[in-house]
Amino acid sequence: MTLVVAVGFAIVGLAAPSSAHHNTINGSVSCRDGGGWTVTWQVTNSEQRTETITSSNRPSAVPVGTTLTSTQTRSFTEAVTTKPSSTVTLTLGARWTNGVTQTNSGSIPVASFTDSCNVTKVVAPTVPVVDDCGPGNAHFGTVPSGPWTSVLNPDGSLTITANQGYVFSNGQTSVTYPAPADSNQPCVTGAPVVPVVDTCGPGNAHYGTVPSGPWTSVVNPDGSVTITANPGHSFGNGQTVITLPAPADSNEPCEVLPAQVKVVKALAKHIDKCGLASDLFKVSKRPGVVYTVNGTVLRQGVWLKARTLKGANGKAGSYGITVRARAADATYRLEGKQSWRMTFSTKACAKAPEIAPHTGS
Repeated sequence: MTLVVAVGFAIVGLAAPSSAHHNTINGSVSCRDGGGWTVTWQVTNSEQRTETITSSNRPSAVPVGTTLTSTQTRSFTEAVTTKPSSTVTLTLGARWTNGVTQTNSGSIPVASFTDSCNVTKVVAPTVPVVDDCGPGNAHFGTVPSGPWTSVLNPDGSLTITANQGYVFSNGQTSVTYPAPADSNQPCVTGAPVVPVVDTCGPGNAHYGTVPSGPWTSVVNPDGSVTITANPGHSFGNGQTVITLPAPADSNEPCEVLPAQVKVVKALAKHIDKCGLASDLFKVSKRPGVVYTVNGTVLRQGVWLKARTLKGANGKAGSYGITVRARAADATYRLEGKQSWRMTFSTKACAKAPEIAPHTGS
């Protein structure tokens, strides 16, 4: 239940011609949400003409310059957070449109400010910050319970509001904690162990499948493997990139009986037309043959664009690539040509005439 105490006091001048001009001032008190008191002042203009407030001892409640029209009653409120030690008075000076001036007061006894409206001060809670490894993930943990409510704001800050009847130590009813700063400490992950595949036969050692984890991997042209940690991760000692050198081949020969060896012939050809788009080459599809350009294994039986190959180079006006063939394993043996040097002209194609030539018709 809200306690409201209303009192009033008006000063009326002596029976001079201007004595009828006055303001009737009444005050009431009620408990304020969050603690303290709300004071409501009602000011009534006695005249059927407009007046202007020219002085006020409580300008936060009734500002100087306030007007009241003919016999108007206006309400004004103010908040009181500390219990008064004496009578609270509102004194207003006024001037009416006929030039008459008057000063009137209204008071509220200190007993009207009941102790039941007082508030309890509490210490704002200490909220833990959770900052797991990795960038940009710092956030507030669980807010301790108490006479308050909390709201997590879109920017990561936290606002805690005291319940009615409570204030924080600084006298405020709410406090906002700024969004916590992230340490950006990376998560340390052990580098993966990548298996090496080295079947019988020379020069065929290579890395197998890289285990999955918070990283990406690339097999380099020289057979090495580069592994890069995802953002927010490292391999220890601040390393985010490691490169495993190309594995050494055991060159262990495959035991193959002569009758099991298949003899195959490799074949490659190319087309060199004007421009670059039509520079094509193709290696014949042959079982047991591996074709490469600069270590890159080629698709067989389809026309390939020469210019897109990594390492294509040459002198001004042309460029070239070298296609090499090798046996897939010891069960095959190549016979005949095993290397093709292909040169392509970079001469642009002639443009069609913008105006058709006269045909004589």
